[in-house]
Amino acid sequence: MCPVMLKRWSTSDVPPWMARDYWLALLRDRIFHADLDVPREACVEATLVQASCGPLRMSWVDSRVPHIVMPAASVERAGTDSDVLLMVMDAPSDWTLRGGREGFALGPGDVVCADFRAGFEMRRPGRARTLSVSLSGSWLRTWLPEADFAKPQVIRGDSGWGAVLSLALRQFQPQEVNALGSRRDALATQLGSLLALALGERAAGGGRHADPDNLARIAQACVQRHFAEFGLTAAEVAAELGVSERTLHRALARGGGSFGERLQAQRMAAARRLLGDRHFAALTVAEIGRRVGYADASHFVRRFKSEHGQTPGAMRRRSSLGDAG
Repeated sequence: MCPVMLKRWSTSDVPPWMARDYWLALLRDRIFHADLDVPREACVEATLVQASCGPLRMSWVDSRVPHIVMPAASVERAGTDSDVLLMVMDAPSDWTLRGGREGFALGPGDVVCADFRAGFEMRRPGRARTLSVSLSGSWLRTWLPEADFAKPQVIRGDSGWGAVLSLALRQFQPQEVNALGSRRDALATQLGSLLALALGERAAGGGRHADPDNLARIAQACVQRHFAEFGLTAAEVAAELGVSERTLHRALARGGGSFGERLQAQRMAAARRLLGDRHFAALTVAEIGRRVGYADASHFVRRFKSEHGQTPGAMRRRSSLGDAG
């Protein structure tokens, strides 16, 4: 059997000022077949290695691109039999994906399967390695005739068939493609069967969020990331985690403390740090309130006094007197 040709592209091959546009063009032409965007000020460092293996097109990406957005597909593309992407990421910590109106908090090894015609927004910390496998919609329907991939399907990579699928994807490396020899076509059959088993298990109620204690931990991390946003609600956090608001409230209550109590605790802790740090002495109380999620200064002062028995200004003065002493 003829060897597979591995193709490689890297932003290190172009001048730094070209890196962002070069990378966006690669993602558009080689993986997503649609325009994407990253913040113009972002420092883009990335490498793409790609190979075809039977009916699969496999793309290994090693990148430091913390925020990527793809708008919803045009009417013309939305009506086509788009490829479905099977995506797994090895990241140093949790990452988030918003597809259409739904959001998901994802961990290292979790698998996402979607055609992304509704668009997406991805945020991830630091450097991450991602494998994206392009599957034709018609081929995938031979395995999953009823599945709808317009909405992202998330498969947790820490238990059951999801763990088997995740491990199989993450262990497969570009240099191993040629070593498969005549077994390349069998790889597609293996992935198709594992995907069907994992999605079937997910529909039956498996997955990481079935554990209320783990859901409470992930929800707490989500509150820590977003507490400074004005008007943050439990519904928004539940949407990001891909669970119902009722499920979120039950998990948090089991772990001790309601959503509102946890949000309040995060905001108050951040406010105390700012008030007690001389580096932020130039900030007004109103500005500190805004930085921790309170658009109204009087509401911030009332909340703070109720929590600590003194106003933010009084706490700041006591802290400065302590530093002077």
